[in-house]
Amino acid sequence: MNFLEALTFGGIIATILGVFLTLYAIINNKTLKAEAKNINELITEFRREHSETMRVMMERLDDFRREHAETMRVMTERLDDFRREHAETMRVMTERLDDFRREHAETIRMIAEKISEFRKSHEETIKYIANLIVTNGERTRQEIRRKKSKH
Repeated sequence: MNFLEALTFGGIIATILGVFLTLYAIINNKTLKAEAKNINELITEFRREHSETMRVMMERLDDFRREHAETMRVMTERLDDFRREHAETMRVMTERLDDFRREHAETIRMIAEKISEFRKSHEETIKYIANLIVTNGERTRQEIRRKKSKH
Protein backbone atom coordinates (compact mmCIF):
# COMPACT_ATOMS: atom_id res chain seq x y z
CA MET A 1 0.00 0.00 0.00
CA ASN A 2 1.54 3.25 -1.10
CA PHE A 3 1.24 6.61 0.58
CA LEU A 4 -1.76 7.81 -1.45
CA GLU A 5 -3.72 4.64 -0.78
CA ALA A 6 -2.97 4.94 2.94
CA LEU A 7 -3.99 8.59 2.84
CA THR A 8 -7.22 7.71 1.03
CA PHE A 9 -7.91 4.91 3.48
CA GLY A 10 -7.30 7.29 6.42
CA GLY A 11 -9.63 9.83 4.82
CA ILE A 12 -12.38 7.24 4.43
CA ILE A 13 -11.99 6.18 8.06
CA ALA A 14 -12.05 9.82 9.20
CA THR A 15 -15.19 10.42 7.11
CA ILE A 16 -16.92 7.34 8.59
CA LEU A 17 -15.88 8.43 12.07
CA GLY A 18 -17.15 11.96 11.37
CA VAL A 19 -20.50 10.61 10.17
CA PHE A 20 -20.72 8.37 13.24
CA LEU A 21 -19.89 11.24 15.60
CA THR A 22 -22.40 13.50 13.83
CA LEU A 23 -25.16 10.89 14.20
CA TYR A 24 -24.17 10.34 17.81
CA ALA A 25 -24.30 14.09 18.46
CA ILE A 26 -27.76 14.35 16.85
CA ILE A 27 -29.09 11.46 18.94
CA ASN A 28 -27.43 12.81 22.08
CA ASN A 29 -28.86 16.30 21.39
CA LYS A 30 -32.38 14.87 21.07
CA THR A 31 -31.91 12.92 24.29
CA LEU A 32 -30.64 16.00 26.11
CA LYS A 33 -33.55 18.08 24.85
CA ALA A 34 -36.01 15.42 26.01
CA GLU A 35 -34.33 15.30 29.42
CA ALA A 36 -34.36 19.10 29.67
CA LYS A 37 -38.08 19.08 28.84
CA ASN A 38 -38.70 16.46 31.54
CA ILE A 39 -36.70 18.49 34.05
CA ASN A 40 -38.64 21.65 33.20
CA GLU A 41 -41.90 19.76 33.63
CA LEU A 42 -40.71 18.45 37.00
CA ILE A 43 -39.72 21.95 38.10
CA THR A 44 -43.11 23.30 37.04
CA GLU A 45 -44.89 20.50 38.90
CA PHE A 46 -42.71 21.11 41.96
CA ARG A 47 -43.53 24.83 41.91
CA ARG A 48 -47.26 24.10 41.63
CA GLU A 49 -47.11 21.60 44.50
CA HIS A 50 -44.99 24.00 46.55
CA SER A 51 -47.55 26.80 46.05
CA GLU A 52 -50.36 24.46 47.10
CA THR A 53 -48.38 23.31 50.11
CA MET A 54 -47.70 26.89 51.16
CA ARG A 55 -51.38 27.76 50.86
CA VAL A 56 -52.37 24.78 53.03
CA MET A 57 -49.63 25.58 55.54
CA MET A 58 -50.83 29.18 55.88
CA GLU A 59 -54.39 27.94 56.54
CA ARG A 60 -53.13 25.50 59.14
CA LEU A 61 -50.91 28.14 60.71
CA ASP A 62 -53.98 30.19 61.57
CA ASP A 63 -55.57 27.11 63.18
CA PHE A 64 -52.37 26.48 65.08
CA ARG A 65 -52.27 30.06 66.37
CA ARG A 66 -55.80 29.76 67.71
CA GLU A 67 -55.05 26.41 69.35
CA HIS A 68 -51.80 27.76 70.77
CA ALA A 69 -53.56 30.75 72.32
CA GLU A 70 -56.08 28.42 73.99
CA THR A 71 -53.31 26.12 75.20
CA MET A 72 -51.40 29.05 76.67
CA ARG A 73 -54.51 30.22 78.51
CA VAL A 74 -55.05 26.75 80.03
CA MET A 75 -51.37 26.41 80.91
CA THR A 76 -51.37 29.75 82.67
CA GLU A 77 -54.39 28.68 84.74
CA ARG A 78 -52.69 25.42 85.72
CA LEU A 79 -49.32 27.00 86.50
CA ASP A 80 -50.37 28.01 90.03
CA ASP A 81 -51.40 24.43 90.80
CA PHE A 82 -48.07 23.21 89.51
CA ARG A 83 -46.17 25.74 91.64
CA ARG A 84 -47.95 24.54 94.80
CA GLU A 85 -47.27 20.90 93.96
CA HIS A 86 -43.66 21.73 93.16
CA ALA A 87 -43.16 23.49 96.50
CA GLU A 88 -44.52 20.43 98.34
CA THR A 89 -42.32 18.11 96.29
CA MET A 90 -39.26 20.22 97.04
CA ARG A 91 -40.03 20.13 100.77
CA VAL A 92 -40.31 16.32 100.75
CA MET A 93 -37.19 15.95 98.62
CA THR A 94 -35.22 18.18 101.00
CA GLU A 95 -36.30 16.00 103.94
CA ARG A 96 -35.19 12.85 102.12
CA LEU A 97 -31.93 14.32 100.84
CA ASP A 98 -30.10 13.85 104.13
CA ASP A 99 -30.97 10.14 104.19
CA PHE A 100 -29.78 9.80 100.61
CA ARG A 101 -26.50 11.59 101.39
CA ARG A 102 -25.72 9.18 104.22
CA GLU A 103 -26.51 6.17 102.04
CA HIS A 104 -24.55 7.66 99.17
CA ALA A 105 -21.45 8.24 101.33
CA GLU A 106 -21.51 4.58 102.43
CA THR A 107 -21.91 3.41 98.82
CA ILE A 108 -19.01 5.62 97.70
CA ARG A 109 -16.82 4.17 100.43
CA MET A 110 -17.67 0.61 99.34
CA ILE A 111 -17.05 1.44 95.68
CA ALA A 112 -13.69 2.99 96.57
CA GLU A 113 -12.71 -0.23 98.35
CA LYS A 114 -13.77 -2.34 95.36
CA ILE A 115 -11.88 -0.06 92.97
CA SER A 116 -8.77 -0.32 95.12
CA GLU A 117 -9.05 -4.13 95.09
CA PHE A 118 -9.60 -4.06 91.33
CA ARG A 119 -6.54 -1.85 90.78
CA LYS A 120 -4.35 -4.23 92.78
CA SER A 121 -5.67 -7.20 90.81
CA HIS A 122 -5.25 -5.27 87.57
CA GLU A 123 -1.63 -4.39 88.42
CA GLU A 124 -0.85 -8.02 89.19
CA THR A 125 -2.45 -9.11 85.90
CA ILE A 126 -0.43 -6.54 83.95
CA LYS A 127 2.78 -7.66 85.64
CA TYR A 128 1.95 -11.28 84.82
CA ILE A 129 1.21 -10.46 81.17
CA ALA A 130 4.37 -8.36 80.89
CA ASN A 131 6.38 -11.21 82.33
CA LEU A 132 4.79 -13.61 79.81
CA ILE A 133 5.63 -11.23 76.98
CA VAL A 134 9.25 -10.92 78.10
CA THR A 135 9.54 -14.69 78.50
CA ASN A 136 7.95 -15.35 75.13
CA GLY A 137 10.20 -12.75 73.49
CA GLU A 138 13.28 -14.36 75.01
CA ARG A 139 12.14 -17.80 73.79
CA THR A 140 11.63 -16.37 70.31
CA ARG A 141 15.09 -14.79 70.32
CA GLN A 142 16.65 -18.08 71.46
CA GLU A 143 14.76 -19.98 68.75
CA ILE A 144 15.94 -17.49 66.11
CA ARG A 145 19.54 -17.78 67.36
CA ARG A 146 19.27 -21.56 67.34
CA LYS A 147 17.93 -21.57 63.75
CA LYS A 148 20.66 -19.14 62.63
CA SER A 149 23.35 -21.29 64.15
CA LYS A 150 22.03 -24.38 62.26
CA HIS A 151 22.26 -22.59 58.89
